[in-house]
Amino acid sequence: MAKRTRSANQIQTVATTPLYEAGTLGEWLDYVMPDASDGDWVPMWPPDAFAIGAALLRRTGGYLDLVNGDDLRSSIPVLDADTVSTAGRTWRRDLNDVFATGHSGSKSAKKRKRIREVCPQQIRDAWLLLRGNGAVALADIRSHRDVTAAAITLCTVSDAACEGLGVGVEPQSSYQKDVHEVNGASPFLGFAERNASKEPNRFRSYCLHIPPAKLAVLGKRHTPQRGCSIRSLTHHLALYTPTEIQAVWPAAIQKTHEEIDVFNVLLLPWPVDIADVDFSVRVAVGHQRYFDYTPKPLAHPTALTRVKRAMAEAAKYVDRVHAVVLPELALDESEFAAIEKFVSRRRAMLVSGVRKAACSETCAMPANTCAIQPYGLSVHSDINPAPEAQDLDAHRRTQFKHHRWCLDRRQIMQYRLGGRLPASRDCWEYTYLGQREIHFVTLASWLTISTLICEDLARQEPVTEVVRAVGPNLIFALLMDGPQLKSRWSSRYASVLAEDPGCSVLSVTSLGMSKRSKPGDVKATDDKSNCIALWRDAVYGEQELYLEPEHDACVLSLVCKTKEEFTLTGHNLSRRAHFPVFAGYQSFRSHRAPAAKAVK
Repeated sequence: MAKRTRSANQIQTVATTPLYEAGTLGEWLDYVMPDASDGDWVPMWPPDAFAIGAALLRRTGGYLDLVNGDDLRSSIPVLDADTVSTAGRTWRRDLNDVFATGHSGSKSAKKRKRIREVCPQQIRDAWLLLRGNGAVALADIRSHRDVTAAAITLCTVSDAACEGLGVGVEPQSSYQKDVHEVNGASPFLGFAERNASKEPNRFRSYCLHIPPAKLAVLGKRHTPQRGCSIRSLTHHLALYTPTEIQAVWPAAIQKTHEEIDVFNVLLLPWPVDIADVDFSVRVAVGHQRYFDYTPKPLAHPTALTRVKRAMAEAAKYVDRVHAVVLPELALDESEFAAIEKFVSRRRAMLVSGVRKAACSETCAMPANTCAIQPYGLSVHSDINPAPEAQDLDAHRRTQFKHHRWCLDRRQIMQYRLGGRLPASRDCWEYTYLGQREIHFVTLASWLTISTLICEDLARQEPVTEVVRAVGPNLIFALLMDGPQLKSRWSSRYASVLAEDPGCSVLSVTSLGMSKRSKPGDVKATDDKSNCIALWRDAVYGEQELYLEPEHDACVLSLVCKTKEEFTLTGHNLSRRAHFPVFAGYQSFRSHRAPAAKAVK
């Protein structure tokens, strides 16, 4: 096929054409992948082929006709399930062979030629059909059934080839007998992870040729079983169009020799007491006012000593603590640094809200962040059980809160802050809004987690698209809120994510803030301030987590429940999805009772 040529003016026009405003299919393809105008080019890398097909289907909505009756569905010449599965499995096997031969990181022309040679004929045919219809207006694509079918082929065959992407282990299903493995690992997945770590991806996309500024592809843990969207089409790959939110999914940290059967989470609802003086009006700007939350330093014993005692007490109820979770703004930076070192040495993960001090990087404003330290669950913790500061720095994931908390009159009264904050106006949290990110961390073959900070659970923009696309198995929602009851807002938003895409959600608040919450319509006898967490999963529903009187911590146990999930096309019917589900909890007192005074 002869190469297509374009004038300088055409190139400039295409280069500045927004992703969803191109007039024709050809212009759109040229924008997504300018080098693809070469007649010999094919989307030889599965995530690239998926990105092109999925983005086109989302742009045109052609995939909706798959569910609009047998007559319309039969007019779209999609591949049958067996063909899709066989093509994807063969592509995966051949890519494993390519990357298992010689230096897998080589960028030589010979290596690229081999990758191109193993591209399935179904992908080649679909690509040529799209290119052959380049003059068709995007607005008319849906009426071109063969173009829609070609885009679906790019999606489904690529998806079938990418099982396990983001999880870091070779699937133990259809590839088990014919995959070319090296020391039990997949050469294809190994190359995909190395490529994702490099510029310009930086763990934001698995694409090889398509820059993440245009389209990004990540792994996927859940296929929504309700609704009808492009997310319903595939099992293993997720598409999102990068905006102000950046999704970051580093290589899986799973220990290949250890699978987690029971995941035990130690919840420390700090601070256990919050004083009125911890809140103050910071500044007034026009009709808006801003407040500071500056808790007093922890009384002795130190935060680290308290964590040590809590870990020791938790050991009475579980064989091992896998994660230590604290709510929003629970620690300052120095406290987190001390605790993460201890927790990592105890082979556990640490997740906490962190108060970041004002600095030049935050425009001299304090920052509300969450930090994830997974080092203790990684294979590195076995090799080096006493990590140095640089080891912890390399593994720590930090993200800023996306939305400020606004205290209105009702909440100021509810939290009994009327003497510190004026109830006549809304008071906004005085915090720096930094680069908006969401981090995904894979801990086991069945468990990928992410975190949201309070308001970010309730506000749909801008993070929801990414969360729903990936469908992490477990979301930690770190709050500074009242009791975590089934009737409150956190339950409503957790239910939305449990239904679509199927995430399990744990919301946890501080005991101190929960005790301050006194809604005017609640009687003293109905006090439920010791309900510091709420669990919600898509299998068994909700569970409120209460602390017994005088208790200040609890340990939550989770297990994996597998269920079958289906795609819109019906491909890969045997795909199993993993749901962390509630398996019990135990509250306890982590601090020692004060010594009794001697009676004179």
